Amino acid sequence: MRRFMISLVTTVCWTWCAPSIFADDATEIVKKAIQAHGGAENLKKYLGIRAESKGTLSFMGMDFEFTTQSVAQYPDKQKTTIQIDFMGNSISIVQMINGDRISFTVNNMAQDVPEDQKVELKRGIEMQKVMNLTPLLEEKGYELKVIPGVKVNDRDTVGIAVTGQDRPEIKVYFDKETLLMTKVERKALDPNMGGAEVTQETILADYKEFNGVKKPMKTVILQDGKKFMEAVNTKLEVVEKIDDHEFSD
Repeated sequence: MRRFMISLVTTVCWTWCAPSIFADDATEIVKKAIQAHGGAENLKKYLGIRAESKGTLSFMGMDFEFTTQSVAQYPDKQKTTIQIDFMGNSISIVQMINGDRISFTVNNMAQDVPEDQKVELKRGIEMQKVMNLTPLLEEKGYELKVIPGVKVNDRDTVGIAVTGQDRPEIKVYFDKETLLMTKVERKALDPNMGGAEVTQETILADYKEFNGVKKPMKTVILQDGKKFMEAVNTKLEVVEKIDDHEFSD
């Protein structure tokens, strides 16, 4: 149960070097995608997010409704509160990430975070860096290559694979016409299977613009092809900076 709750928060929130090697076409895809999402200047300026969302998650063959409130400061600060009705019980979950510091409470009771979940949290943060796009062209250690596109929500995509030293592969797909990010695929831990590794697909849709930055308002997450979570942002604010005190215990 604890493993499931930690994995839930990790998934909902986000839901860490050798010289870079870039294939020319992959680099061009990323450059165009950066422009489609608001441009490098805006993507590097507006690194704080406040969000509220609601959705459902599937666990043990059942669907459960949840709501979230979260604040995040790219790349490694985040606080998320989830309210979920689990089998008739109202559960409040709070997860805080501040650099290497991680805290996790369930109904105000502190919980230990297993080592494999700490690894998964770091993978999630790395995924967020990739999804920000600008680090792929500005930081060392990323290797990019073009991969075949796939259909996402019945639309054609172009794809890239992101790898690097000590970085598990992340596949990113962009709408072929708009160059907006529509799917991110990686290996992740599955709480339904006791922490076994599965293929996680994050499907992004319904983009809206905030301070010149385009953000998806709907997210669907699949685990080995089966729906794990679906969420819609009911409120989203993109800002330059979230005050550090909001990420203290």
